[in-house]
Amino acid sequence: MSSRSRPFALVLVYLLVIVAVDLTTPSNLRLDVFAALAPMTAAAVCTYQQTVFVGVLDFCLMVAHHGVLNSDVAVNRVGSFVGNALMVGASIAVARLRRDGEDLLERVRATGEAAQRALLRPLPLRTHSVVVDGFYVSSQREALVGGDLYEVVDTPYGARVLIGDVRGKGLGTLGAGAAVLTAFREAAYHRRDLESGVEAMEQGLYRYHRSAAYEARSTGAEDVALRASEEFVTALVFGTEEAAAPEAGAVPVVFVDCGHVAPFLIGPEGGVRELETPDPGLPLGLGDLSTAPRTTQRVELPAGGRVLACTDGVTEARAPDGGFYPLAERLDAWATLSTSELLERLRADLDAHTGGKLQDDAAVLVMERVPVGCG
Repeated sequence: MSSRSRPFALVLVYLLVIVAVDLTTPSNLRLDVFAALAPMTAAAVCTYQQTVFVGVLDFCLMVAHHGVLNSDVAVNRVGSFVGNALMVGASIAVARLRRDGEDLLERVRATGEAAQRALLRPLPLRTHSVVVDGFYVSSQREALVGGDLYEVVDTPYGARVLIGDVRGKGLGTLGAGAAVLTAFREAAYHRRDLESGVEAMEQGLYRYHRSAAYEARSTGAEDVALRASEEFVTALVFGTEEAAAPEAGAVPVVFVDCGHVAPFLIGPEGGVRELETPDPGLPLGLGDLSTAPRTTQRVELPAGGRVLACTDGVTEARAPDGGFYPLAERLDAWATLSTSELLERLRADLDAHTGGKLQDDAAVLVMERVPVGCG
């Protein structure tokens, strides 16, 4: 029995039981008044069509009981008919309003999902040299995206991969995230080196800061303006070289660390190594605090090797007892699994570790070479 038909069946059983008990008990013991609860309950838990059916059935049974069957008890038939009709009509009206509200909510949800999917495309994503799979979990209920962001772009200069984390969480961070994503997508096609692309992303975030702060101040929301100016984004930007072919012994991968969680290199035969950078750099939005230029790190991605990057929603996920999620330990145990199995195991284990209650948005990307012959 489906979830929609089960409440309907229970309401019908209740209505028929009340009528049957009323007919088999002494006439001075009137239980038929409790039958009016059936359409009221249906309005709350059943569909609109089911509520109409229950209401009409209840009214017909009441009319048959008081208008056709003989009764030794004096009954104000007109009052009973009108009262029952008003009760049924009110129940149907409530069911109609609930149906319209659910339809509106569904349209809003569909629109929001389309908008969010335009911001973050569904994984996996692939280029001519790499394929990127992963998952995204928003800490905000009913939201598909939040403060974390990612993107994969195939450019004339090679693949470009981004993972980032906006300070804060939930839908309130979408503006800063969208600004960084837009700048990344544009710069990836026009900037050959990663450093200049990262600079363009930071300039895009600064422009968003100025625009958001000005708009907030113009409406008198000084606190909103202050929060907008304080937003920053940690990020990892990866790039492969244009000449790197899938058949080559190893694909050179360079990356720029903007204050983000260090990625991991998973070897083809197992084994996990954290790619710590000597100078991780400042997050996007705080680059003006240092005169040192951003630097790139280089790693060779061998055949069968993978690079895993995540946001701090994974590494800082807490168990009920306060313990952090042991990502490096888990990856070392699962290094020989396929990418899809690793991601499935990681997501399930993350839910189990936190009891299904993430404190922050969590994103994981796994980048590997396109299989030979599939490029």
